[in-house]
Amino acid sequence: MLSRRPRRTKHLLHDRRGTAAVEFAVILPLLLAIWAGMTELAHAMDEWRKLTLLARTVADLTAQGDTKNPISTPLMTDILASATTVMRPFNTANARIVVSAMGVGLSGATQIPTVCSSYASGNATPRSTGLATGLTVPPGYQILGMRYVLAEVSIPYAPMIGGALVKLAKGVNGTITFSSVVPWPTRGGKTYGNNIYTEVVLPGTNAAACDGSTP
Repeated sequence: MLSRRPRRTKHLLHDRRGTAAVEFAVILPLLLAIWAGMTELAHAMDEWRKLTLLARTVADLTAQGDTKNPISTPLMTDILASATTVMRPFNTANARIVVSAMGVGLSGATQIPTVCSSYASGNATPRSTGLATGLTVPPGYQILGMRYVLAEVSIPYAPMIGGALVKLAKGVNGTITFSSVVPWPTRGGKTYGNNIYTEVVLPGTNAAACDGSTP
């Protein structure tokens, strides 16, 4: 019996049966993590892309104006409602949309815009009219008297997989906020005062909000 033990030990050391199963068990968690990460990344990129498309759509539709100024409330409601179609199949219940008609002064600096009028979805707050000290006029719009529409859209993103891992990041509660800001040249509306650029006026604001003489 004693003489057989070294032989059995030697045989066991050279036995490779089950090696593949053990190796697979070791790398399986890594493979699952890679699969989950790629799936989550593709899903997140798709939602962010659609959010950007939504911002462009809202800005473009608003920039076309209405047959009258200010734009009618029902028309703006329809424009914001486009989120449901553009973002499909993603849920837009928590999407925040703020659309603002922006103006650049007729003289002086062209870096800081003025909010001529603003409108927002029910879960968001429109911008206050007046000098927008927290914003900068985008390149290409820094022209005296320029008028453009600024669409600001955001939506919370809850990861499909690995939500618990997201919570490990400091200051993150399991969701990530995607946002998109899109300026769009005004194509509708009418001119006011001495300005040569047309101005789109959003609901709830004086029709001559910037009056073509934005400081």
